[in-house]
Amino acid sequence: MKLKLIALSLLFCSICGAQSQVTDTVYKPGIDKLNLLSTHPFGIYISRISQNFKKEPVSDVTMRLQQQSGNVFQPELKAYLPEDPSIREDFSNTTWFFRIFDFQDQETTPAQIFDFEFDAVLKVYRVDLEIPINAKSELQIGLRGFTAVKGNYPFSYFSSDSSIEWFHSNVAGGEDAFGRRFYGLNQVNFEYIDARGRELSMQHGELFLGGMEAAYHYYPKVDWLERKQIYANLALHSGWNITRFNRSVDAGVSADLLKEWNMKNGNFWKLGIGGSVLRRNLLEFDQNVDLGNNDFLGSGEIMVEWTDITDRGNYNSLGLNYQEQTRYRKKAEEDYFYLEGDWSSINAGWHNAFTTLLESLSSWTLHYTHGRERIQYLVYVKEDLKVNNAPDLESGIGVRFKL
Repeated sequence: MKLKLIALSLLFCSICGAQSQVTDTVYKPGIDKLNLLSTHPFGIYISRISQNFKKEPVSDVTMRLQQQSGNVFQPELKAYLPEDPSIREDFSNTTWFFRIFDFQDQETTPAQIFDFEFDAVLKVYRVDLEIPINAKSELQIGLRGFTAVKGNYPFSYFSSDSSIEWFHSNVAGGEDAFGRRFYGLNQVNFEYIDARGRELSMQHGELFLGGMEAAYHYYPKVDWLERKQIYANLALHSGWNITRFNRSVDAGVSADLLKEWNMKNGNFWKLGIGGSVLRRNLLEFDQNVDLGNNDFLGSGEIMVEWTDITDRGNYNSLGLNYQEQTRYRKKAEEDYFYLEGDWSSINAGWHNAFTTLLESLSSWTLHYTHGRERIQYLVYVKEDLKVNNAPDLESGIGVRFKL
């Protein structure tokens, strides 16, 4: 991830030079985007950070309403992390799918054991307020909630099992490429048990209030950057997670840069790049379910957006976003994990529930906005391109308006 972000930063800097300062034909102080954090079965319980590609605070109190819909399919899996150093050493020299581990009991063959099964369309609902403080800062506060549903038409048209398997069967991937049809389409099976026996589960239609979040954004005025139409913002983030599975407080920081180019016809391009670091469970109020043993989650985004001004002074924007997040579990566990799953019934990806926790998560998002003076309508579709980063395909809709 570090190499990718360094390369993207060099690209950003190389195309930022020698640009004349031009005033936007419409007031649009940054890139329009919804919260693009994925509907990951662990991530929805954590107050992760979404990048902010704006050059100044809002002038009026503004509200954003958003719904995300992401398809998660990770069939039943049991993961073992043996405690015996000799077994770990032996496994480190063996390709993971050739490892053999005969677990008997915790006295004879001690191991951490995890049980996974995630099969649902996850719906995430967000309500956010942007509140101006002064000419250089603003406060953002928000709530997030979520539920697991079967994904039946028409409420999950793009992200349902049926739509994804139609694509695999008729366009690319092949018939039942990952075992969804074998296990059954459009159902909810959502269970996870960590190594201490603490259980996380969701039933169909069960609604959770995930938590509350707040961020203080500061927009410094740097003259030599602004002469090149480059703008920066820094932020402090905090989140209070309040589900029965994770009662904790997270805290983090983020930094973003925005570059603008104005075209002769009044249209314009914008490029944003940013990163963040979140300290998970800085404060814990309960024996929480283990959502990964990496205390820090880092993330980075780069987004390019093109805006076309209509004859009536409104605008249409099309953006492409790339996002990457660090792994939930420590990479060292790659050397000694052992998995049991129904590999013979699934064409590919039977191991994803655990193995994807050991790698960074990435996704590409196509984002569209129709903007007017006081309101914007936003929609996006996201694909992970790694087969199953959890979720697979995701879509979202939202509206943002001044109060």
